[in-house]
Amino acid sequence: MDPNIKIVLILTFGFALASLLGYLVQRMKLPSLLGFLLAGYIIGPHFPGYEADLKIAEQLAEIGVVLMLFSVGLHFKLENLFKVKRIAIPGAILQTGIATIITVLLVQPMGWSLQAGIILGLAVGVASTFVLARVLSDNNLLDTKQGHIAIGWLIVEDIFTVVVLALLPLMVAYNESDQHSYFAVFKSVSFILAKFAILCFLMFTVGYRVVKFILTKIAQSRSQELFTLTVLALVFLVATGSAVVFGTSLALGAFISGMVIGKTNVKHQAAANALSLKETFTVIFFLSVGMLLNPIAIKEDFGLFLGIMAVILIIKPLVAFFLVLAFRFPTKVALTVSLALAQIGEFSFILAEQATRLKLLPDAGYDIIVACSLLSICINPLLFRSLGPLEHLAHKIPFLSRIQKNRKPRAEKESLVMKQKAIVIGYGPIGQEVTKLLKDLSYSPIVIEHNIDTVSHHHKDVHIIYGDASLHDLLKEADAEHSHLLVITTLEIESIEQVIESARQMNPKIKILVRVRYLVDAPLMEKVKVQYVCCEQESSKAFVEKILSLDLENFYPVSI
Repeated sequence: MDPNIKIVLILTFGFALASLLGYLVQRMKLPSLLGFLLAGYIIGPHFPGYEADLKIAEQLAEIGVVLMLFSVGLHFKLENLFKVKRIAIPGAILQTGIATIITVLLVQPMGWSLQAGIILGLAVGVASTFVLARVLSDNNLLDTKQGHIAIGWLIVEDIFTVVVLALLPLMVAYNESDQHSYFAVFKSVSFILAKFAILCFLMFTVGYRVVKFILTKIAQSRSQELFTLTVLALVFLVATGSAVVFGTSLALGAFISGMVIGKTNVKHQAAANALSLKETFTVIFFLSVGMLLNPIAIKEDFGLFLGIMAVILIIKPLVAFFLVLAFRFPTKVALTVSLALAQIGEFSFILAEQATRLKLLPDAGYDIIVACSLLSICINPLLFRSLGPLEHLAHKIPFLSRIQKNRKPRAEKESLVMKQKAIVIGYGPIGQEVTKLLKDLSYSPIVIEHNIDTVSHHHKDVHIIYGDASLHDLLKEADAEHSHLLVITTLEIESIEQVIESARQMNPKIKILVRVRYLVDAPLMEKVKVQYVCCEQESSKAFVEKILSLDLENFYPVSI
């Protein structure tokens, strides 16, 4: 085989199989990453036939890890945790702690070190964001109370994983100093912690200002290609620099870079631009994980495999179930949260892979994690389909029934009247007038503006997002799925068409008002069922007055 085309062959066979198997598992109502893992196994060394180059795949997968952790850091929102902190923080700590203790007890008879048991336990304790969000979304539970609790719970687990990733070099230093004095161990540990503290301090002070300055200047150029390239350059510079200078992992450096960029005004555009590349390399990451799956190793440690599966599917859900009940939530909420967390995924892989590379976890531990993830991902959607029968069964169990009868309703804060959401594209003079009008009409407007100077100047006055509204993910960030109204005040017809198409895909019921440059563009808007079209010749006042005169609840016909 020509060594110069090994990467091409991995991409050819890997992507082809991943797309085919991803489609098939989605038709079976299972997460697509299961198909990616199976595709990796088929092109891996433990399956007969074509065998992809594992070393090259691992190099490509490292890029996937960097982009995945960058995305996690970019979307890391502590406010989502604060909303449910009373239950999510103690719940995640208790559940992860119990899972870790039981895992340590399982591996002790096998002669594994305490460190290996703890790492395996923590990998088992963290659920997959990808799987959890998909299952909750498929069951229309993402925006419910139980969905918010599960997401907050998962944020705490993600924090655990990031902390452990930071501590892995510390464990290596401890092992290397094992034969020396306690002072030598303390010195090594202190040095690693000091370097990590300096890294965080520099990145969130000087680093933040430098990154914000660079991205703002690049955004002013209006070049999407240059902006995307700069974001990726900064991510890899921070990730690599953190690893080389401060001794952290690439994954942790990427997470920190995501958090820093996430504090800037350009975070939404950065996320949208990097998404396609991130998704591509995420597929490669799951392919490389699947390539390492060794069924023979699982057969040799079948007892441990069954024990870990029991922790994932029985122990973790039971702990979550009774803890949620203890916080006086209904049985349905407790069942939903417990079932949502009964799986493991990408963070488990990353933690196990990093620990295996540093010789802190035996290869068998990685094999067990991959196998248990495959099986738990398959079982999790099936568990959700039994949510109704399980709730019915829970009410028939005497002591659970007594708990619910004695449960005092939780004191809820008096909820305010929910304002209808609206999206305004463009924040020029007309966009500003429209936004003010929508506020007066008791709407909650979110503005998308492509001029970074305008965003920087008005970011305190209105909820404004920097970026190109024609990007699907930017509209999603603006919550187009739940918005009642979309007002497009920009004039480029090509961009308008893309925005309308994306908005309709996410929310077929959304009402759309458009301002176009020329009268001849109006029929095109009519074809896509735009509710109101205004041409440039009309004054901004006329556009605003026309909106004001419309019955926004019931209007439909195009008028011009």
